[in-house]
Amino acid sequence: MKVRLALVGAAIAAVLLAGTGQHAAMAQSVPPLVSASETTYRLDTAAGTVGVELRVEFLNQSQGDITTVPVYILPHAQDLAITRDRQPLAFSLEPGDEAARRTAVASVALPAPLKPKGRVTLEAAYRLPNSTGPLMTLEPGLIEVPFIGQGPGSWVFVDVPKSGDNVLDPGCLVGKDQPAEVKNAGLQRWVCGDVLAISLAADDPDILERCAALDDRCRQRVDAGVFSAFALSVTDESRRGVLTEPVTMPDGRQVTMTLKYFRRDADWAARQFAIAKQAFPLLETLFGFKYPYTDVTMRQSYHIATYGIAGVAFSGLGQVLLSHETGGIDEEVTIHELAHQWAGNTQLARPFLWEGLAEWATRVIAPQVGVTVRALDWKSAEVSYPLAAWGTTMTGSPEYWYGRSGDFWFAYEEAIGGRQNMTTVLSRIDDEPALWRLKEGWFMDQGEFLSDRNLDQLFLEWVFVPETAKPLLEQRRAAHDLVRGLRIRAEEAGLGAGIPSDIYNNLIAWVFEPVAGQVAEGDRLIAAYGSARALASAAGLQVPDAIAVSWGKARLSETARLIEDMRQAVVAIQAAEAQLADEPADSPFRAGITDARTLFEQGDFVGARTAASSGVTGRVNADAAAKLIQLAREKRDTFSPGFFARIGMLFTDPDAKLRDAEAALAEGDGTRALELAREAYETWDGASARGIQRLATLAAIMGALSFAVWLLLRRLENPPAAKKLGQGHYIEADVRRGSWKDWENTPE
Repeated sequence: MKVRLALVGAAIAAVLLAGTGQHAAMAQSVPPLVSASETTYRLDTAAGTVGVELRVEFLNQSQGDITTVPVYILPHAQDLAITRDRQPLAFSLEPGDEAARRTAVASVALPAPLKPKGRVTLEAAYRLPNSTGPLMTLEPGLIEVPFIGQGPGSWVFVDVPKSGDNVLDPGCLVGKDQPAEVKNAGLQRWVCGDVLAISLAADDPDILERCAALDDRCRQRVDAGVFSAFALSVTDESRRGVLTEPVTMPDGRQVTMTLKYFRRDADWAARQFAIAKQAFPLLETLFGFKYPYTDVTMRQSYHIATYGIAGVAFSGLGQVLLSHETGGIDEEVTIHELAHQWAGNTQLARPFLWEGLAEWATRVIAPQVGVTVRALDWKSAEVSYPLAAWGTTMTGSPEYWYGRSGDFWFAYEEAIGGRQNMTTVLSRIDDEPALWRLKEGWFMDQGEFLSDRNLDQLFLEWVFVPETAKPLLEQRRAAHDLVRGLRIRAEEAGLGAGIPSDIYNNLIAWVFEPVAGQVAEGDRLIAAYGSARALASAAGLQVPDAIAVSWGKARLSETARLIEDMRQAVVAIQAAEAQLADEPADSPFRAGITDARTLFEQGDFVGARTAASSGVTGRVNADAAAKLIQLAREKRDTFSPGFFARIGMLFTDPDAKLRDAEAALAEGDGTRALELAREAYETWDGASARGIQRLATLAAIMGALSFAVWLLLRRLENPPAAKKLGQGHYIEADVRRGSWKDWENTPE
């Protein structure tokens, strides 16, 4: 967010306030009234006219009676009628002045004095005809009007043609519930409450949802005036207030850039759009990481200037609000707000981080696109507030905070070695979104990791309160020195200059107590890696970079497991070579050793160990399979099946299994040969037992089937007893029941 450094109060602060002149003077003496109001503007954009209806309830909070209440009306109002309970009321109208940005004020005479604590509700209606002036445009096909409410407590509803191109001040929302008469008329209702507060909460979906549903907490509260929001509605396509164009980014992809503006400010919009198109790709290059969205939308806002705000950025949405009344720094503001898409409060935790980096980026990029940046003389303030205090103290001018924070990042850039290192640090902002929102300590750490320079004094001078920060910085320095020594030793051992993730996470979180123990564990792993590496070299193995990669990215425990896997793989390969030394060079069992070496040098240590073991296992299994095949042959040759064995041999083919076992052994697959030989042998050896088991199973099945038939016949011969009267159909006791044997007596 960029604030205007010199507020032009008369220009905007008086925009559509509760009148000027006599009424402004009366503001101090008018008895206190509070109100709640709803004003509805229905736009007939094709005709260039607006119908207005309002309802306002007044509460007398004074100690005396009130006989007259004010109702605020837009200039050029026609057919104005004010009623209470459908009864017309008399009023006097002080005309508005569009050029002076002053509303009309109807002083309404109440039919009876409003007593203290009393309430009264009034209704009013009027229409706005075609007109063209310095502030309001109502022409066929184009309406551009600053709508008003009745001050604090107001809701303003704007019904616009749904088929038109409509732009309302940020902070106005599409209503959650659309009235039937609005939808049936082809309109869409927008709701405007506390427009500034809502626009500044554009990245909070909960607030937006509540306000769109007309939560009373979203009524106008902050603004003491009656101005609500500008609205632009266009049905004539030739009068749209939208600029849109794809912008080519440094890597060749395109981002769609859009600027929605009010037509009266078309020249301003064209200038800002031209600057934005040039600056946006340059900003991505400067920050070193990709803009995360496919489009970026800039919207002109009349409202934010009322509060001295020149621009607002929503880095989590890809949106920017811009004011055209910045006091002469329009282009600077545009670049500044676009810079927040990389350095905003989505990614960063403190104002001096996001505002300072946006200010730094603006000063870097502006000269490249022909924009002169206004110098901020913050040093003449003769104060020295630490930058970390921005946002927690109300002291200090905008010149001080923006100027000092921008200069800090230039000092930081120089301290870490220049622009290239600065971009490298900034490029890491999006590496770990889980760490967002980043604090100043993250930048201190990243700068030191990259440059190997001590930044304590820089941050003490610019950012921290020295008296409270020094003890923590001393503890931090001790931890960082330990880690720096570990990094040097790791690099000398061939592990690179990275930092194990658990050590890195503690440093980034500024949790320093565990670091000493972690460094000691790191030294143990460096020694273990050296031993395993020497063992691998002795075995003629080339050590891959898998452990070096793990060292710089994974936890110490994961790297320790990987080093042990590497050691075991070397031992397995050496053992396999010793046990298979007598095998010929073309032996299939030596292929496992070759595979193991390949997998080892690819960094798959577990796979290498398995492959090395498979050759030895295959050789052992082959020897066992040869013996078992011989036993199976002997069993086959001596096999003489009896009755039970014949039953057991049904549906089996042990000869085929024996032939497959012999083929597998010939191919060097000892494991499969052993398995098939075992199955063939067991088929002959267990034939009698298997036959008995099959016959026993068959007998059991026959017995169960016989019992089921007996049970069925018995049930047919002796059916259940007849039910008693009242329990359903029954057979008389003296009537003979049928039997399943009656078929024997059936006449032919």
